[in-house]
Amino acid sequence: MKNRILNFFICAAVLTTLSLTSCNTDNDNSEDSVNPGNTDRWITLSGAMMGTNPGDGNGGTMVYSVSVADAKNPEKSINVYDDGFHVRSQRTARLQSSEDGNTLFNIAYTGPNGGEFSKYSVNGGKNHAESDVKVNIAAYATTAPRWVKLFDGDKTGIAVNLSGIKVTTDENKVYKHSRGLSTVLALHLKDVLINNYKQYEIPFSAEEEVLGHYISRLDGPVLNKAGNKLIIGIGKGKHNPATGLADATAYTKIGAKSVVVDYPSLENPTIISSTISVGNTNGYRSFNAFLGEDGNIYQATQNDNGGSRILKINQNNQYDNSYVFSLDAALGITGTYVDAWRYAGNGIGYILYTHDNANGQGFIARVDLNTQKATIVDIPYDADLDFGQYQGFVVNGDDVYIAITPVGKDGNIYIINSKTNVVTKGAKLINKPGNHYIGVF
Repeated sequence: MKNRILNFFICAAVLTTLSLTSCNTDNDNSEDSVNPGNTDRWITLSGAMMGTNPGDGNGGTMVYSVSVADAKNPEKSINVYDDGFHVRSQRTARLQSSEDGNTLFNIAYTGPNGGEFSKYSVNGGKNHAESDVKVNIAAYATTAPRWVKLFDGDKTGIAVNLSGIKVTTDENKVYKHSRGLSTVLALHLKDVLINNYKQYEIPFSAEEEVLGHYISRLDGPVLNKAGNKLIIGIGKGKHNPATGLADATAYTKIGAKSVVVDYPSLENPTIISSTISVGNTNGYRSFNAFLGEDGNIYQATQNDNGGSRILKINQNNQYDNSYVFSLDAALGITGTYVDAWRYAGNGIGYILYTHDNANGQGFIARVDLNTQKATIVDIPYDADLDFGQYQGFVVNGDDVYIAITPVGKDGNIYIINSKTNVVTKGAKLINKPGNHYIGVF
């Protein structure tokens, strides 16, 4: 298939010197510091159905949309499973929404439609009208791509994939390196077509590769302030050079890394490394990095030594190793693990996490990126609350909407004011055995 390359119209983000801002506007890749919110938008709830085991989310995805007023009303009950719309995907759909909440974007994950990009007009309740135009990217990014929507006014989605990892040896059968094929693909969200894609092997340093380190996953792309680079998170793997198999020894982890590619050409992949973190930076089901109006990118880590961290990438597209933000230290606990997070503006973000000895139970923290402080959000917690598959947040003005249901139990939408941290209980979410709500869009 020929590449269909359209012009990208990317405006530079507005720099405000005193605070960060959310990446969430129709005109550029950061958000104005004044965001009054939209009381007319739809709020769409997403629920994952059980496949084999409770909470695995492998049975498909249902969605249901309500008004802002209904989302905030604790007397309103929402049952996405009995009353909602089934979004096409064999397993958990990878959903994104437009800035105004009127459109859902989806890439089906695995199955006969795996890799198919489609979009739906949101009309309230279960009424979601699917566009007649679709494009399948499976030939380039497999049937299970990871993707996010850039904050460029609903113009572009970026899908990434790492496949075909293989071990290479020399003529004497001595281990050389392990590499996979990396794909970076740009989708035109309005016209539903492929703008551009590139595929390449991306090596670590020779010193790292000979020890067996390699890229195991890509995810969490974010556009820099200048609009000329994409930063893509990396999950790291390691093979034992003696066997070529997964390394189960107590090896020393290498620094956290990201891939940087030119935008919009998607060419010239390079790797940047952190000296203060050894975690992964790819995240899982949600955004893992955000641009602030100070021009810096803030990126969460997972599987880090000493718990998750927030890293800073500066306007030179390099890690700022003078910025140290340990969630363990900020929260006074150990083994923090960021499942998902969302930047809300003015230096404030909300993190869904678990930690040592919590048995996977999820918690919410408010983080201040300017002061590197964090506090737990006061909501009713439950041992079965699991944010491992969480995908979507809505930031509407100062309000952050989060769907909170323990696996198999009813819950609620919670609305948190990002300036005051005041929490309001919203609509009740009716659950089913083994299921859980995994996002607000």
